[in-house]
Amino acid sequence: MDTEDYRKSVINYLIEFIPEQFRSACNNYLLAYPEIREIRIRKNGPISFTLPESNLVTGMTFSQEDIGFTLNKMTDGSYFRYEEIMQCGYLPLNFGVRCGIGGDVFTEKSEIKVLKSVSYINIRIPFTLLTDVSELTDLIKNNSYRSSVLIFSPPCTGKTTVIRSVAHYLSSSGHKKRVCAIDTNYELQLPFSPEPSICEYLTGYPKAKGIEIAIKYLNPEYIVCDEIGTSDEAEAICRTQHSGVPLIATVHAATFEDVCRRKNISSLLENNVFDYGMKIKKEGKNFRYEIKKLSNM
Repeated sequence: MDTEDYRKSVINYLIEFIPEQFRSACNNYLLAYPEIREIRIRKNGPISFTLPESNLVTGMTFSQEDIGFTLNKMTDGSYFRYEEIMQCGYLPLNFGVRCGIGGDVFTEKSEIKVLKSVSYINIRIPFTLLTDVSELTDLIKNNSYRSSVLIFSPPCTGKTTVIRSVAHYLSSSGHKKRVCAIDTNYELQLPFSPEPSICEYLTGYPKAKGIEIAIKYLNPEYIVCDEIGTSDEAEAICRTQHSGVPLIATVHAATFEDVCRRKNISSLLENNVFDYGMKIKKEGKNFRYEIKKLSNM
């Protein structure tokens, strides 16, 4: 399935979550603006679409009933089955789609205990499942598969697509390495595989726990995880370093200086966890990579 066919399949899938009275208009927007990255829904507010450099605000307004329709479709009629994961702020769907969820909650000691109602749904539209990451995988191969890499870029610039591609290609094709992907947000596992892979996906696991389980029981040659940043994750990653298993991870940051300003990430850098830093830049539908040895950054 090529990129264009994939996007069409995603749009056909997502449009069924929109109430019928808005479905045709939303589909027209998605066809007219192929660069749309998000469908943003809000209770008693306008539907909007996120473009690379702007926001497209429509005259269509979602009611509480419309929000209920969309959630019912997204959860296959089993809202309470997904309530706990929605308390974490997202809802995983097919095709690698992740929806951001927001609304009114009940908290106890700063922890969310009950999601009382949903007022906002942000549907992120992935442009592609896989992309060419041979520049990175070749570097890893040339370093005898021992290098750890920290990938960074601002939000919505392809980190998840890149890390998903790294997990797949390192565990298939000419590499065939035992890769363990910590797929906390249900975004890394492919809905279909273009070739055989020996990647294990720990789906839904908190990153710190997933890393610990992978090291203890799954004997990986590489660990891959998306969007690191908490103190628990930093501690688990430091333990990974002592195990000798290299790590490929992503973090939200526009520049290397921004990476260093993040407390838990800077501690990993100080402990020499990562050998290379890779910055992603999105150019149209393609990605450009800038890879540097961290000692030179």
